[in-house]
Parts: sequence; C-alpha cells; structure tokens
Amino acid sequence: MGANSSSFNELSTNEYLKRLSSPEPINPIDPYWNQLLSFSFLIPINSSDGKLLEESTSSICKGVAINNCRSGNFGALIRNFLVRATELKASVQCEDNIFTWQTYNALFIIRSLSKYFVEHLSEELILQQFEAKPKEMGGYKDPEEMGPLLEELMNSLVEMLVDVPVMNFTYALHLEALNTLLVLMSIQMFQPQPAHKFTVYQIMMQGRCSIHACVLVKVLLRNFCNQEKCPPELYRQSSDMNSMVASVAASLWSVMTLGMGAKTEKKEEEFQETLLANQSLLFLLVLTNHCTGERGVSNPYREALFSFTNIHEESSVSQVAATFKMDYNLLFSALCSTLRDDQTTLLLYLLIHRNSGVKAFIFSRTNIDQLCLINDISLVMCGGDVPVMSLSVVGDAPVEDSI
Repeated sequence: MGANSSSFNELSTNEYLKRLSSPEPINPIDPYWNQLLSFSFLIPINSSDGKLLEESTSSICKGVAINNCRSGNFGALIRNFLVRATELKASVQCEDNIFTWQTYNALFIIRSLSKYFVEHLSEELILQQFEAKPKEMGGYKDPEEMGPLLEELMNSLVEMLVDVPVMNFTYALHLEALNTLLVLMSIQMFQPQPAHKFTVYQIMMQGRCSIHACVLVKVLLRNFCNQEKCPPELYRQSSDMNSMVASVAASLWSVMTLGMGAKTEKKEEEFQETLLANQSLLFLLVLTNHCTGERGVSNPYREALFSFTNIHEESSVSQVAATFKMDYNLLFSALCSTLRDDQTTLLLYLLIHRNSGVKAFIFSRTNIDQLCLINDISLVMCGGDVPVMSLSVVGDAPVEDSI
C-alpha cells in the first residue's frame, strides 16, 4: 500500500504497513499518513480472495495487535479518519473524489485490523487497542477531551451513513461504513455472552449512536428500497471495491439464523448488483434483532422499525418518538422483487407482525399474491402464527417462537 498499486504478494512486506505495525509511534501529522492512504488496490470480491488477503496481512495485523499499545498507531489512524470524516460532507459537495478515496482507504484499513482484533482478542483487549494513545497528538483533540475512541468511531460511521449522500464516488464509502459496523458487532460470533453485555452493543443501543436511531433506520430502509446497483467502476479493475462483502454477509446471516437459513448463496454478480441494499438490510436486521428481551435495555432501532408510517397517508397510529414516514409503495415493490432472500423474508415477517401500518397496507393491495410465494408467508397473511427460530444471541439456546 502507499502511493503505488499493491497486490496480495506485496502486502506482508509493504513498507508502509510494516511501519504501521511497528513499535515506532507515528505522529498524526506525519506525511506518512497521506502516503499510506493513497494506495491503489484491487480489493477481492469473493470469499476465496478474501481469505488470501487475510493470509497476506496476518503478520501485519498481528504486529499491530502486539505493538499498538506501545505505539498508539491504530488510534492515530482512527483519529486521522475522524478528522477526514468531519470534513467529508464539504468534500462531497465539491466532488473531491481524492479526499473521499483516501477516507475510504483509511476506513478499509481500520475495518481490516478490527476484524483481526474481533476474531483473535477478548473484548477487554480489543478495547485496549482502541484506547491506546499516540505519544504525540499532532494537533488532534486530547483523548481526555473526547469520548471513548470506539464510540467516536462508531458514531462517526453512523453520522456518515445518515449525512453523506449516496453517489457514485461515495457508494464504496457507505459500504465500508456498514461493513465496519458489522465487523465490530460480529464480536458476538466469537465470544459466548449475550449481546447487551458487549460494549459495542451498549454504544449502539444506549450511547450517542442511539440518538440517530430513527434516521438511521429510515436510511437503511431507503437503501433497501432503492436497490441501487453498484457502480461498475468499483469492481472492474478498480481499487474501490468492497472486500469480503459476500463472506461477511454470509457469516453474519448464518449466525442470525442459527444455521437455519437457506443453503443457496447468491452469485457473485448478484452481490455486485445491489451491494448497498444487501448490506443495509443485513445491518438493519442485526440492529433490530439483538438486545430485545433484557430488562432495562431498550432497542430504539426496533422501535423505529415497528412504528414508521406511510408518507402518503395520515396515520391513525399513535405517534411516538421513533416514528418516521416513508413510501410504502417503494417498500412493497422492494419486498416483492427480493423475496427469494432470507433477509427479505425476515423483514417481511417483522413488519407484518409488528408494524400495523405496513400490515394494513399489504392487506389492502390487489396484487398481494406477489408476496404469497411460500406457504409460511401465506399463513402469516391469513393471520396465523408461523413458528420460527428466534434470533437468540450466540451462546443462548435457540427458542422456537413466533415473531
């Protein structure tokens, strides 16, 4: 990585990455950071290439895990990203593609390192990696003036999703923001305890991120409804394609369904077509199906999903703080066109059972037969209860229940 193009074989010996993983602290204003983030890299788009990438960078990631508590370079990288993220809206308005590209590269490295931490370290050690302070702040805010760095990062990613418009040159950035959040929340796959006990979930459900719950759910649903196709330049001889999208989605979905999901997988071309819609729906389901039954723990994302109303109608449903409005027609069309996917089926179940406005709208449709493609859904439409495996947390026994 760096100013030149990189390949898998070069990563383990790349001088920029080796310096990042060394015990040597790097000043946050060192020109090194611009050089590191100016790389051109054809990122893999399937699981086999993703594994090859992980194998090629495992020594670098291990070096960061060992030396970061002394160097603070991971924290310096995150702070570099946070500064860029605050300026991102202005750069998007000016169509500053280079700035957006470097911001994306920074987030890609953060996500790759975070994935290694989540898979190999305990939660306590992961938090230590995030809180290791650079010896020199280089004009950045002193850590004592900020909140926990992990929360700062997650809140910045949420704000990016809700504030930065989806355009051709920001599409990959939105994908990387979603995947970084998914990677952080995948900690539950590797440590057997309920979701609400993890710091990551506490930040999402009760921290600053929760302030944006209503808008975030609306944005994720809008991304799903739009089914916007991935710009071809992102996966055809380009450096901006999101890596391991299919493998991250498949592994997280397997955990959510406790292995009960459909065995058929989407073809690579299908993932490329509507990547943002796929990952937005996956993230929405992860948010709404965790931290649902613990006393004293509310899930604002679940509340928002169950209370939004139709933008074209005056709703008789009592208005609550989490309520927003969106076009039911667009939602219905997206549900019909993607009902072959497990994720869409689960979203449909949730909306029919818990959102009275969506349920009434679906019942009123003359083309409702488009949704009745399988017996279970037909039964739901008739008011029956379909037993499904509840999305219990890793480590808990699965419970057969009705959503």
